[in-house]
Parts: sequence; C-alpha cells; structure tokens
Amino acid sequence: MRPYFRLKAQCLLLAATVALSACGGGDDGGVTSSKSAQVGATAPASQPVLAAPESPVVADTSINKSVPPVELPDTVKPINYKLWFRPNADLSAFDGRADVEIQVTKNINQIVIAGHRIKFVNGKTTLQPGNIQLIATPQDDGDFYQLRPVSGQIHPGNYSLHMEWSGIINFKTYDDPATKTGGSCGDDPYPGCSAAEGVFRVDLKSTDGTTSGAILTQGETNLARQWFPGWDEPAFRMTYEVSAEVPQNWRVVSNAAEKPSVNVDSGYKRVTFDKTPPMPQYLLFFGGGMFDTLEDDFTSPLKDGKNLHLRIFTPPGMRDWAVPAMQQTKQALDYYYRYTGIPLPLTKFDTIAANDAFKEQKDLNFGGMENWGAILEFADDILPPPGTPMSDYGVTVLTHEAAHQWFGDLVTLDWWDDVWMNESFATYFENKTKILFFPDRFSWVDEVRTKYAVMSRDLRNTSFPVQPNFNDWASNDFVLSASPFTYDKGGIVLKMLENYLGDGVMRRGLQSYLADYSLGNSTPKRLWDELAKVSGEPMVAIGDSFVRQTGVPLVSLDTQCDLTSNQTVVTLRQSPYPNQNLYPGIQWTVPLTLAYGEGLARRKTVALKDTQMQVRVNGCSAVVADPSGLDYYVTNYGDNAWSQLLAQSSALTDPVLLTNLQMEAKMLVNSGLADPSRATTIGSITPPVSAMARRQLQVTPQAETVRPTLRYQGKLKPRNKTE
Repeated sequence: MRPYFRLKAQCLLLAATVALSACGGGDDGGVTSSKSAQVGATAPASQPVLAAPESPVVADTSINKSVPPVELPDTVKPINYKLWFRPNADLSAFDGRADVEIQVTKNINQIVIAGHRIKFVNGKTTLQPGNIQLIATPQDDGDFYQLRPVSGQIHPGNYSLHMEWSGIINFKTYDDPATKTGGSCGDDPYPGCSAAEGVFRVDLKSTDGTTSGAILTQGETNLARQWFPGWDEPAFRMTYEVSAEVPQNWRVVSNAAEKPSVNVDSGYKRVTFDKTPPMPQYLLFFGGGMFDTLEDDFTSPLKDGKNLHLRIFTPPGMRDWAVPAMQQTKQALDYYYRYTGIPLPLTKFDTIAANDAFKEQKDLNFGGMENWGAILEFADDILPPPGTPMSDYGVTVLTHEAAHQWFGDLVTLDWWDDVWMNESFATYFENKTKILFFPDRFSWVDEVRTKYAVMSRDLRNTSFPVQPNFNDWASNDFVLSASPFTYDKGGIVLKMLENYLGDGVMRRGLQSYLADYSLGNSTPKRLWDELAKVSGEPMVAIGDSFVRQTGVPLVSLDTQCDLTSNQTVVTLRQSPYPNQNLYPGIQWTVPLTLAYGEGLARRKTVALKDTQMQVRVNGCSAVVADPSGLDYYVTNYGDNAWSQLLAQSSALTDPVLLTNLQMEAKMLVNSGLADPSRATTIGSITPPVSAMARRQLQVTPQAETVRPTLRYQGKLKPRNKTE
C-alpha cells in the first residue's frame, strides 16, 4: 500500500552552502520528488535491460513457510473460501454469504473469526456434515465473533462452514465537507465510517462530466472483515472463489480471471471468477462499475510461457488516458520478472484507476493498494490527459505497487508490525526502478535528501522503530502514520545492505528468499538468514539493529599513516547521534563501506559491531565512509581524516557523494559536533552537473507536513509473537 500523504523531502543545496531541512508540501506529502515535474513519459531508448537469471531459482522444499497466527486461534485452518455478495440498488449496503472449507485440528467450543460492522443472519450459520447450528456471538470490541454450537463441541475434521450476513457500503459523505466532520454509517459509533474501508462507494466521473456509482474494496490491514467474516490475519493463506450479483451494465474485476456472466433478476447479472492462489484475506479485491478498459499483453522475459493479459480499468471516457500507465506497467513487470527470476502465479494482471466526483468530501486515506493481480490506484495519479506525461507520484506509485506483487503478495509478512517487509521493499524497488526508467526526472541525489529528512524525523521524540510492536486494533493507522519509517527508513536500510553486500549478492539473496517462501509468510529472521546464507555476513545482527531501534548511528572516523607497512590505520567509533528519542537506540552493527586509494576508487567493507575498532587499508590516502551517500549513519571525520579528504577534492565530484558530505557536514555543524568551517569548506566544492541536475539541486525548502496521530492511539498495546 502507498500512503497518500507522506513527508516531503526537498532540501536546498547551493554551490557555496548546504541547508538541511525536513520539509513538506505537495499533494502527496511524500519524500519522493515533486509531482510538478512534467517531462517525457517513456524511458530513454538507451535504457539498460536487466538480464534475467540464466537458470531457474530453486526453492528449498524443506523450509516451513507458515507462521503461527497472533490473535486468532490456530485450531481452525481455512482452506478455500467461496464468497458471494450483492450490493443494494443505492450502493449503501450489501448482502453476503459464504461456504468455507475448514480444517479443525482439535476439539473446540467455538470457531473464532474476524468481523466488523457486519450482521449475521440468524439461523444461517451452520457446519456440514452434521448440520451443526452455530450462534454468532460478538467478542471484545466487536471485531471478532465466536461461532458457538448450540450444544457440545466441534470435533477434529474437515468441515464446510456456511455463513450469511449483511454489511455497510462505506462512503457516506461528511456533514461538513470543509472540515471533514460529521457523517455516520447508521448507528455505528466507530470513526472512519466515511473512509475507504471494506466495501466502499465511489462516484466515477466521466470525461463528459456525468457520474455513476461504483464499488471497490480495501482490505489492508484489518479492513476486509468489514466485507466478509473470516481469517484476516496474514498468517492465514487460503484460496478464494468470488462471485457477485451486480448491475448488468457494470464491468467487474477481482484477483482472478472472470468467467462468463449470467443474467439474473431485475437488471442484475451473476459474475464469477476463477480460484485465486493461496493468499491472505487483506489482498482480496472486487471492483464494479461503468468502467472503460485498456487491454494489452505482457510477454514473460523468462521464456517460461507464463505471460499475462493486462487491463487498466478507467472511469468512462478515459481509456486512452491509460496508455502511459500501461507502458510503465509492462516496463515494471519486465524488470521484476528479470530481477526475481520468478513469474507471478497469475493469468492476468489488472490495474483499477478509479476516480470520485466527491473525493474532497471523503477520506481517501491511501494512494494505492497492491491487491494481488488487481492493483487499486487513483485516476488523478496515473491517468494524465492524452499528450501529457504521468506525474512523478504516478510513476512512483505504479512501480511501488508492482513490487508488492512479489514482496508482500507472493511472500507475505507474518504480522503487521513487520509491515516494513512489504513496504520497505516496495520503496527500495520503487527508487531503483524510477531512477532506471526515468533518469531525467529522478536521481540518487534526491534520495540523499530523503535520507536526511528521514534522519531528522528519526531523532525526534515521535520516532518509531521500523519494526514496532502493536496489536491488531491500531495496525492500519500505524502503517500510514509511521510511513517515514516503515516505508522510507526501511527502504534506505535495504539500500545500505545492497551497498554493503553488493547488488549481485543482494539479488541472489532476495531470489532465494522469494523462492523459499513463495506462497508463504516471512519473518525478519527468515529474511536475514537468506541474506546471510549467500553472503556469509552477520545479517541478523546488522538488520535487527537498524529495524528494531530508533535513532541514527554516529560513526567517528580518523586515520593515521603507518609508514612501516604503507597502510592507513582507520579508527572507527560508534555512538547514538544526539537525539530526543523516547527509547533511543544504544548500539548497532553498522555495515560500513570505506572508499580509499587513488581517486577513492578502492573499497573495503567492515561490520562495526563494537563501540570501537581499527582496520587497515593499503596505502596512505584519504578514506571516506559511505561512498554511495545512501547508507543510514552519519560520519564525523577527525581532523586528520578530514584534511586528507579535502586534499583529494578532485575525487569528490560525484554529485551523490558530494551531496551526502555537504548535508552530513551541515547536520554535524547544526548539532554542535563539528566546526562551522567544515560545512563552508565542503560546500565550496561544486560537482560538474548537467543543467537538469543543477535545477534539481536548487530546490526551495518548504515547511514540513506531519501526519496526524494514530486514530486508535489509546488502543495500542503489545502482542506476543514467537519469531
């Protein structure tokens, strides 16, 4: 999922001075580049093509891909879910029913399932065989139900669970659209009943100004339970067979391919879809309305014959507006197929680009959702008028959600406090692909600015760990509120690991990770173990120290020349950067990359796990830490190391490295950790940049926009998880 409002990182870098500022503005509030840049929507003809793996990625079949559930019991395992629903004529409510194949593993007194703002139909909840009548009883705050037999127990075995219910279609508008206050969904006391949750309504606006009602679904994190009762924890992966009765003039879309429809009563038709791959409930999607479609085909570069039929669903009259989005979808899929070596277990791939005539009166609290094979986007972001390019945000959100088809969908997090394993990876890949596809619009210099904006946030008392600890109730709001960390800091940490391991090793580790846990669930330890397996590096210690703690490591670096061996002795020390963190990080295992030698062309990597260490590099020369400019630590150079570095200023002309050194120096000076002359001296060095890059470097800083606090902050509480 992509949050719609994110921290915007735009910082002023002038030739003579550097100003560090975490600042906001722009429609998406994000840390990516401004949406305003409008240049060509196609990649340059000279763009390099990523080579596909020469041989298939082989999975370790002995690996256990499952994880235990956190809040629902593990005594009932759902296997296949046959879901049917029908919206009413004014799209304010719906009726639903389901037959679920389940496996009961021991004697139980009730089946516990998740459900919110739904009403079970009395007498319609049964188990077969045996025609066991069940009574739905609310549990706790009403987000869970116990399905209890009238008498006796439910014995181990395979059953078919039948349920019928009614639910609310969200998106009644606010009473006061200007302040977004008021508005309700019947007598429901919970906030958010006007939000894009569960089943919600939009009013598609066509190019001629007419509107028509449509419905969409949004399941992340725990919102699918508003659509149908079930097991909406990521630990449960089941297959789905979706059917619905909808107006005959609607086009419909779900995760799997559509079967031929059948007309039923009163202008309705019954639509059905193929069975999905096993997947968590939050990724299930349904959309229906007066959509237009643009269609194309994607040919797998893996020569496996597993091609995909592509469609983009658009508001009426906007089919031709989807041409740039279709081109970029094919480009992104080609990259991810080649990078991972793993084809998607799908036969089709859809993107739903919805709009809403009354968007300003509603709460669209996300920018995109990675439903497997049916990505939900918004037309304002990815459908530019014919003849104009897609916005920068549109470019970003398309590649972000496409990455999720592997990182999040094919392999899914174990619990929501590990949502960074979805979102950090999507951010990591969105940055790699947008810079590769659109080098005239994006650069790694932009990402250096992002890093310092995130660091600024990470030193405050409002900082969160990338991997926090919370229960189900607050998960959705946390994912969005903590986006500078779960998305951006996590993405930067992954880039740092790539810099340390090397792109090839990182790629092999991720290919192994995806193959081993395909159609299963992952934990941080499983990820670190896969990277350690291919690299031999202490990835558990490195990874955990960055995702479990708040704050930023401060690495002090000094050098001495040992003439007896013609080597440079590099002394490294670490401590937490001065911060206001409530629970600050104490010590990290820092994956350092050192550049040294003539032109700073040689590299040495070391893991700084203690508070101090010494390393030696051949020759007596300057040494710079983080030559990529994209590692997540701040380096404070001793006087000798700094003067040696300045003496090799001709080697500092790479814009990314120089931008990092300049922003780093300014940060240290502002914190009282370095003399002001350091920022002045390094700021006087000007990289040889093109006119386009120079324009990107000269961005006026703006005031920071901070997301609202968690909606359910008072409900935050720890949960127990073993791995």
